[in-house]
Amino acid sequence: MEYKQFYVKGLFGLYNHTIDFSKSKTPKDGASVVMLYGKNGIGKTTILRMIDGIMSLNFSEFRKVKFEETSLEFSNNDILKVKSFYRKNGDLQYLEVSFKNLAVKLHPQQRGGLNNKEKINEQKLVDAFEIALEDFSFEFIDTERLMKKNLKEEMLNEERRYIQGKIVSRKKVKESTYLVDKVKRFITESQVYNTRYFTSEEPALFDKILYNIENPITFTSTSLKKRISSIVKFDKDYETKRLGLAQEKWDKRKLNLILNNEQKKKTPSIQKLTVINSYLEVIESRLRERVSLAERLLNFERILNNFLSDKSIIVSKEKGFEIESINGDNISETKLSTGEYHLLYLSVLTLCTTVMGTVIAIDEPEMSMHVNWQNNLVNALVRISSKANPQFIFATHSPDIAANYSNSMQTEFHEQN
Repeated sequence: MEYKQFYVKGLFGLYNHTIDFSKSKTPKDGASVVMLYGKNGIGKTTILRMIDGIMSLNFSEFRKVKFEETSLEFSNNDILKVKSFYRKNGDLQYLEVSFKNLAVKLHPQQRGGLNNKEKINEQKLVDAFEIALEDFSFEFIDTERLMKKNLKEEMLNEERRYIQGKIVSRKKVKESTYLVDKVKRFITESQVYNTRYFTSEEPALFDKILYNIENPITFTSTSLKKRISSIVKFDKDYETKRLGLAQEKWDKRKLNLILNNEQKKKTPSIQKLTVINSYLEVIESRLRERVSLAERLLNFERILNNFLSDKSIIVSKEKGFEIESINGDNISETKLSTGEYHLLYLSVLTLCTTVMGTVIAIDEPEMSMHVNWQNNLVNALVRISSKANPQFIFATHSPDIAANYSNSMQTEFHEQN
């Protein structure tokens, strides 16, 4: 499932905005990029916060800004709508949220239903929405807020205990490994739940074996030996062992020995060759999963190293990844500059994306980034998300960010009734 369309009417009392997500698909990479690019004050950031509010069912943003109605439509044609109702003096009277055949009136100043009856309706709507979007993932990066929080400093704050205003104990908190831990978990989980993170055009293994039974072909010892060599070569070329990916436990030497013996016979055993072929198909199926993961990890590693000039990123089987200085010293992720940490944060988030309906929305990704980084950022994130096919939404003022992507937001002035 994906986003199909977002619409807001009367934003700030001035604008109607429509975002057609279906026009943003990039066939080459599978991912889609929606670029909200325009002058200040038209509501780019507000739109992202509205979408974030819809996905989390937190309508605080809708209480802050003036608008008439908004809707978010999904590719399965489900629509969540929010309407605002005002008193004659212009104060918000209530919000009305609807999804499927359910509707609820929300309090104008605080979270929750307008009254006890509406609180019951609210819970019904929440339950229905959560079931409908059980496999949908949305991540919103509000770059300005991220920078204001100064996450690196917060992670390194020292723990202090005070008695009557005096420090009685002081213990330094261990430096955060949030991003490296996230990558480490991704490497482990994606090997167990590969289809959660990677799309594949390959037929299911069982279906393929059935097809081979119904449409038998002649195997030769030579062709099967070449496939064994190819499996070994792919593992080597994609550095699967170095990346910490589970290695195949199989006896290549024994298989080659059997095939060599069959090759010497005038009439090789079709039964043996058929069994070996089926076995290799199982091995090749698992190899394709390893290669998909290795490809994304290597993209992550190479792309970041193209951005960084005096540091390098090395994917680590034990730690997720390591950061090394040009002198070979290990660097904590919290020791990076603001721009470097921002780039790493976005890259890790993209690396770990799933395929079961994933949207990554980023507001002002250009903050703290050099113009060369801005120019290459979007393409880099799309490549890092290899075979996950997420939807990206960027709200930006940077022509370097938006240069290679058309503006996906249609805007018109709002005409009041």
